[in-house]
Amino acid sequence: MLYIAIVMYNKKIAEVLSKCTANRLLERHGEDKAHIIIVDNSEGQLNDDEESKELIAKHGIVYIHNGKNLGLSKAYNQALEYALHDSRDPYRDFLMLLDDDTDVSYPYMHELYAAYKDAIRLANGVDDNTGFDLEENINVITGLIESGGRPMSPIYRFRFSYKEKNCITSPGTYENICCISSGMAVRLAALEKVGGFEESLFLDMIDYTLMYQLSRRRFNNVKVVNAQIDQSFSGRQKKPRREVMNRYKIYCKDFTRFCEITRRGRLYASLHLLKRRIMLERSIEKK
Repeated sequence: MLYIAIVMYNKKIAEVLSKCTANRLLERHGEDKAHIIIVDNSEGQLNDDEESKELIAKHGIVYIHNGKNLGLSKAYNQALEYALHDSRDPYRDFLMLLDDDTDVSYPYMHELYAAYKDAIRLANGVDDNTGFDLEENINVITGLIESGGRPMSPIYRFRFSYKEKNCITSPGTYENICCISSGMAVRLAALEKVGGFEESLFLDMIDYTLMYQLSRRRFNNVKVVNAQIDQSFSGRQKKPRREVMNRYKIYCKDFTRFCEITRRGRLYASLHLLKRRIMLERSIEKK
């Protein structure tokens, strides 16, 4: 089973499904092959209407409404908890992660699903999972992520200063690389072994922390498929100062925590955050 987790915030279900095309994947392969889990962090009742209820029923969507913004990590863990409870075999099943603002084409979904099917074939014939070695198998599947025509993810190692030469631009199988969470699928058993997503992180560095934890356990074998997503990133659009600085405060807290987890130190965190602050000044709207 490919579980597709979509975390929403102040969006309508219809809008999100039209962007991620996961519903088309279900229509082609059936609910017994793929399953959508929507975790709604919206504070209001945006999806308490007939259209949303019909979409949930039509596609067999698991809909979890938190009533407040719990953050991305906790929402991902809610989807993971459901998937692990529902899964017949976490060594064969994967969890795909999607944001509510990411446009995912059907060709991307199709390529990732095909790679997922290839990955689970290696597990076929294993009667008990004591014979399945996570270190020797593909545990992460992603595509080629671009922003404004420039490659952004995956990247070699854990680099935070953008250089195009650090980006992976060809499909293939890689070890110990890093990729953003949106559009990524991870084997359930690998997620379970590393304890899921780090809940001390609210919004940022969740993907980098996960890839770091997978790498520590030698589960970081990644299949990069030949399909693209064009992703927008905060800091690349002009916004009011208050909005930019509020977002920066969240990033500061999460990045500092990431550096604690990965033992990079306070000096490293401070220098990176200073550089980030200078970069963000360019994204503030001029009055």
